[in-house]
Amino acid sequence: MSAHAKTSYVISHKIARNSKPFSDGEFIKECLLDSAELIYLEKKEAFENVPLSRRTVMRRIGDIARNLELLLQHRVNFDFFSLALDESCDVRDTAQLLIFVHGITMDFKITEELAAMQSTKGTKTGNDLFTEVNACLDTLGLKWEKLAGVTTDDCTNLMGKNVGLLKRMQDKVTEIDPEQKLVFLHCIIHQEVLCKSVLKNIACCN
Repeated sequence: MSAHAKTSYVISHKIARNSKPFSDGEFIKECLLDSAELIYLEKKEAFENVPLSRRTVMRRIGDIARNLELLLQHRVNFDFFSLALDESCDVRDTAQLLIFVHGITMDFKITEELAAMQSTKGTKTGNDLFTEVNACLDTLGLKWEKLAGVTTDDCTNLMGKNVGLLKRMQDKVTEIDPEQKLVFLHCIIHQEVLCKSVLKNIACCN
C-alpha cells in the first residue's frame, strides 16, 4: 500500500472515531495543502495525491469496519460476554443502533469493541431491533447462552416490558436455559455522572 493510501486510511479512521462527516476529508486536505505551501512547498504535490474525497473516506471507513469485524470474529471465543446498546437518530433523522460487546475468556483476556452499527429509516419496533442484535451475534459467532448482561439507554423500543428489545432478549435466553437470567443495566453513564457530582460536592465540603 502506498504512503498516500495509508495516509488516507489514517485520516478516515480519525474522522470515524470522532464522528465527523465524511466530507471533512476534503476540508482536511485543503488544510494540508495550505500548510504545505507555507512550511514545505516542495512536498505540496505529495499532499495533493492523498485521496480524501467524500466517497473515498466513506469507502475507507467501510474497509476499516470490515477489517475490525474480521478481527473481532477471531477473538470472540468468550466464556461470558455482555452487550451495550444505544439507539438514537442522527441529523438526517436516521435511526442508529450501536452494539458494543464486552467479553472475557477463562484466562481473563478482555475484549471491548463496537460490534455493529445498524442504520435504518423510519420507526423501529423492539422486534426489529431484536432482529438486528440477533444478526450481529450470528455474524460474530456469539452464543446466546453466554450472554450475561445488557446495558441500554432509555429508548422505549429497548426498554418496553412486553414487546421491547430487552423482553425479547430475555425470552430468547429462557428458550435455551430457563434458569438463566440476564442482568439489565439502565443509563449507567448517567448514574456515574451523578455519583461523580455527589463525591465532588463531598470533597469540597471537607
